[in-house]
Parts: sequence; C-alpha cells; structure tokens
Amino acid sequence: MTIAPPLVLRAVGALMAVVKGAMVDAFIAMSVLKLVQVVNRFAIGAAIFWTEELIVLLLVWSVLLGLPVQLWSHDEILVDVWPARIPWLARAKLLAAAALSVLFCAILLYAGWRYAERGIPVSSPALGLSRFWFFLPIPLAAGLAILALLFRAPAPAMFDAAPAPDRPGLDG
Repeated sequence: MTIAPPLVLRAVGALMAVVKGAMVDAFIAMSVLKLVQVVNRFAIGAAIFWTEELIVLLLVWSVLLGLPVQLWSHDEILVDVWPARIPWLARAKLLAAAALSVLFCAILLYAGWRYAERGIPVSSPALGLSRFWFFLPIPLAAGLAILALLFRAPAPAMFDAAPAPDRPGLDG
C-alpha cells in the first residue's frame, strides 16, 4: 500500500479522472471528425483538407493519455514470463518492475520534452500548429505515468504467490 497522504492520493486520482475525460473527449472528437470527413468526401464530393491532420493529432493524444489512465486503474497488460511462487520473491519482482517502469518513463519524459522543444519552430502543413503539440503527449504521458505508478493503490491480490483460483494460469 502506498504511504502517500490521502490528499495527494485524491489529487492524483482527480488528475487521472481529468486525463481520462480528455482521452475520451479526444477519441469522440476524432470519431466525429472521421465520420464528417467520410460523409463530406463521398456524399458531397468535397474533402475537408485539415481533418486528416487533426484526426492524427487527436489519435496521438488519446492513445498516449491512455497510458497513465490504464496504469492508475491496473488495466495494463501483464506478461509474467518468470512466475514466482514465493511471496517475498513475487513482491520483489513486482517492485523491481515498477522501479524499472518509473525509470523508463523518466527517460521518456526527458527525451520526449527535448524532442517536443525541437518541434516548436516547425508548423504542421494543414493546421499550421506547431509540431510541439504533436510531440507534447509523449513527455506528458510519461510524467503522468510516473505519478500513476508511484501513487496508485496495490492491485487486488498483487502479492499472491499463485494465481487466484478463479483465474487459472496457462497450465490449467
């Protein structure tokens, strides 16, 4: 269990709810724009030139904002290639995986921010937006993922040595 103060946990939880809302809104806007684009192109016969670029921008934002949301709610995909039957070893393995994930996200945060900064003077062709806005989701998602990893509650049955009876492993 995390030792963060309840106020911090509530604040991070509220932030993750806002991120989830932004992710869902971006996905809905992307879907509506695609529908408008298809109807306009095939029913009316005229293309809206900027919708494709905006759809790509929204796709990048919705996918990358999904990372911290999934981590916060423990919905990430887990691949266990080294099952640990001893409880303390299972706990050590999970803590090591979390530490390595935080380290990876910290590197991604730094490198992503540097990359986003390089995109500031470059404009997108259709929208005229700075490429910064296309690359900003990388460090933003990495930073939010670090918060999610550090402050999320432990997963149910996180430190059990064996799979739960209602969720058998690959062998049964």
